Amino acid sequence: MNDPGGKLHIRLDPDGVTIASTRPLRAAGLLVGRGIAETPRRLSSLFSVCAAAQATACVAAIEQALGLNTDPEVQARRQRLVVAETLREHLWRILLDWPGVLGEPPQADAMALVMAGHGAWQAALGGGVDLYRPGAAIPMSDGYEGTPPPRDLAALVTRQVFGLDPARWRQQVEGLDDLSDWAVRTPTTAARLVHSVIDAGWAGLGRSRVDALPPPRASDLDRHLSGQDQAVDAFVAGPTWEGRARETSPLTRQQDQPLVQDLKYRFGNGLLARLAAQLTEAARIMTADGATLAGPPPAPAGLLDGLPAGIGLAMIQAARGLLVHRVRVDNGRIADYRILAPTEWNFHPQGVVAAGLAGLMAEAPAADLGRLAHLFITAVDPCVDFELQQ
Repeated sequence: MNDPGGKLHIRLDPDGVTIASTRPLRAAGLLVGRGIAETPRRLSSLFSVCAAAQATACVAAIEQALGLNTDPEVQARRQRLVVAETLREHLWRILLDWPGVLGEPPQADAMALVMAGHGAWQAALGGGVDLYRPGAAIPMSDGYEGTPPPRDLAALVTRQVFGLDPARWRQQVEGLDDLSDWAVRTPTTAARLVHSVIDAGWAGLGRSRVDALPPPRASDLDRHLSGQDQAVDAFVAGPTWEGRARETSPLTRQQDQPLVQDLKYRFGNGLLARLAAQLTEAARIMTADGATLAGPPPAPAGLLDGLPAGIGLAMIQAARGLLVHRVRVDNGRIADYRILAPTEWNFHPQGVVAAGLAGLMAEAPAADLGRLAHLFITAVDPCVDFELQQ
């Protein structure tokens, strides 16, 4: 999952875990001076991994800065595109990264079909409308109705991931015993990986006491993302909330689902709960209809209050966690732009990955440390490439 957005360098050694980043945290500054109409598309081309989430956050922040009321149908379609993108990103990990832990080749052919299915779904969801134009509206004669995942994509996910219809998987797998039974009797790579983690006693590896990021208010984030460049850069590079590193991820989104809740109770926020969270979110997306696609919800409206005129701040639950965009608009052009991505929370030097890997080093068999550390990192899932050294 290469992207020009930099790289994470993660090192495991006897003294502990170190995480260094080459991510260009001021990349959004390239947008300063540009017109508001071109900015969302321009930004999505800069950040290709989660382009839909980036464009959605961008246009939402601009509309807020301009005081524009967003067409509810446009807002719903944008959200569905983010959800479709979330599914694609989870499948990337499940089909391409998980097999390697079992010593198997990546399922590249299946992922190529996923990409084709995602493209078709994306086109259907867009409905021929430029959804990322600030102030976009849907013609009343449009006739569009919510579009579920394409049948070919749904069939592939059923066959390659769950081994049964995702709706039945959700109904049948609600706790550890159910998950273990499914993993034993299902021949998919995902099931065999889950079985290997349970069977080897690795379910709790990587657990830590790093808490979930609570829903922040826009006014609080605005204070951190405005002002002196040095202070803003420091916050973006290593954000904390109420003095502590926090987590924002598929696990924190799905922690109230029965399966994930049971696994967290038994094993904490360790490896098995994280794998289950990705599977649970993928299943929820696949089993919702086009009008009520389950997945990352938008931020509650009340959290967006209290910003000065000309400032817009959007909070979007992207595939890997909370994505924040802050924009200042002046005379129809971008005067300032800041992005706070979930990777900076999760890969904070004292964050959930650093703490989880430290625990994993203490508990994992030395012969398996490398592959388990790699699996743990991809289960948290950075939005850029990473290098693991030990």
